[in-house]
Amino acid sequence: MMAPLAKVFGAIGAVLVTFMVIGLVLPGTWSAEASLQIDASPAEVFPYLNDLSRWDRWTNWGEIDSELSDPSRGVGASRAWDDPNFGSGSVTITDSGSPTFVRYQVEVESGASVIGEIRIEALGEASLVTWREEGDFGRNPLMGYVARGMAKSQGAQLAEGLEKLGYIF
Repeated sequence: MMAPLAKVFGAIGAVLVTFMVIGLVLPGTWSAEASLQIDASPAEVFPYLNDLSRWDRWTNWGEIDSELSDPSRGVGASRAWDDPNFGSGSVTITDSGSPTFVRYQVEVESGASVIGEIRIEALGEASLVTWREEGDFGRNPLMGYVARGMAKSQGAQLAEGLEKLGYIF
């Protein structure tokens, strides 16, 4: 009676160990990108990217209870949160070049980090806004599996944010 049960638990254990080993080998890094042409000049668009208080209007940050630094714009501006649904973390603007780009870094409690850049390219009277993020989940064996789908899922979120930004103009 014990031998068949031992075989079942042994097989389950082997599958779990294999799953974890594969997860350790999978890269925990990811990147995502989205672009949108907006009918406004880079000078008009830039203030919405360089001011974290304005991110509420075009990103999903408005859904998270957070605290903004003063000032909320430019290099060093930050937003920190501790939310039961999203965990805790912060976003900080690390570089800013008016009116062509904003770079930022996101740190979350799990140790994962995201580096983002939003570029604005003049297209006559319009702007091409390109939002790119790169993340690293570290060596967590489960997050290697999550990282595999981040380009698609995070890319969709970036595209949604840019669509909302486009509606402002």
